[in-house]
Amino acid sequence: MTAFAAIARIEYTLENTWGSKNMRFILFQGLIDTLDLYTGEFVKILKEQDADCLVLDAGHMEREMLRLKAFLLQPVTAVLSFNNIGMHLELEDGKNIWDAFQIPFWNILMDHPFHYKKALDCAPEQTVLYCMDKNHAAYVKRFFPHIQKTEFLPHAGIPVKQEKDLLPIHERKIDVLYAGALSRCSAEGLVPDLGKITEFDAFGLVKDALEQLIQNPEQTTEQVIEQCLKDRKQIFDDKKLGEIISELRFVDSFAVSFYREQMVRVLAESGITVTVFGTGWDRCEWEHPKLVYGGEIPPRQILEMMNQSRVVLNTMTWFKRGAHDRIFNGMLAGAAVASDTSEYIQEHFPDGRELQVFSLKEIYRLPEMVKALLDHTDDTQQMADCGYRAAAEHHTWKNRLNNMLNHK
Repeated sequence: MTAFAAIARIEYTLENTWGSKNMRFILFQGLIDTLDLYTGEFVKILKEQDADCLVLDAGHMEREMLRLKAFLLQPVTAVLSFNNIGMHLELEDGKNIWDAFQIPFWNILMDHPFHYKKALDCAPEQTVLYCMDKNHAAYVKRFFPHIQKTEFLPHAGIPVKQEKDLLPIHERKIDVLYAGALSRCSAEGLVPDLGKITEFDAFGLVKDALEQLIQNPEQTTEQVIEQCLKDRKQIFDDKKLGEIISELRFVDSFAVSFYREQMVRVLAESGITVTVFGTGWDRCEWEHPKLVYGGEIPPRQILEMMNQSRVVLNTMTWFKRGAHDRIFNGMLAGAAVASDTSEYIQEHFPDGRELQVFSLKEIYRLPEMVKALLDHTDDTQQMADCGYRAAAEHHTWKNRLNNMLNHK
């Protein structure tokens, strides 16, 4: 350990023993706009609670190390990070900095953990992993057993306006909004050289797995891949199985993309104008005058557009026991939200008072549902009002942060 690390570690231990008046957190920004939006919300909430926050520019960590080292001279409550950013920072001697100072690294995964195998394989001992879906948490416990603490943390929304300042449904200019990329476009870069996989027919397995996911959208990608292997008499231990699932994870993105595209297309072809934002929509093999492509815009601007929308659509990112921030952001924008369902949605919104749910297997029923929302504005306004209040009370990032602080 370097001289700095040794001295700082002694001072840190003494101060940590005596206690500290204020909570102190380290956060990261500067790599991904959406994650910066969440981080900014956390910083605002923490400062309201008189916490000290060091926000580091993750794109320029070499020049940020002096600020980090100075902050570490006093006790730190935790690091708050999304998608492993800053997880593997090291001291000069190569030791993980969070383990050296015994600082909890609260790592919030916004996506399935099979997208982050390399990072999670080397997770520091101080990692506390938060997953957006209960299935994701179970996956971590099975395939990354060295991570000692894994918790379920649902997605949340960001309120842009107070309820009294929201436009009523009938005055909004956008009929239906969907903010999300067609993930099959980005997934093309995830496809490995399947010909190099020699243990089994990877081409055939991928074809079967994708067909099963589309026909049985209630199943998870890991379940389907494992079953396809078993059908081929291929049994692997969890270490090897985790490697295979991670390598073939692109089928998850193709299944997600399939249903996103089908949802928007069936609405447009039924005469409903749908405004979409995100990559890939300009690469569709079909066109329709009712499909309005708004391109890519910053996440904060998406929230503003939701405040102008009557209906906000959501499809899960194959979350079967979780939720998505589109749901809660739409509610907090005062829009009517229509989403495919999940175990979490069924538990927390069982009676349909706050949002409208549909099944991916019955997506053909979606146009009738959305038309009713657009035509019966009084009923739709009542649902939107209930949705706003439910999200404002239970589903903001402040709620989630309080849950994390209460279980630290």
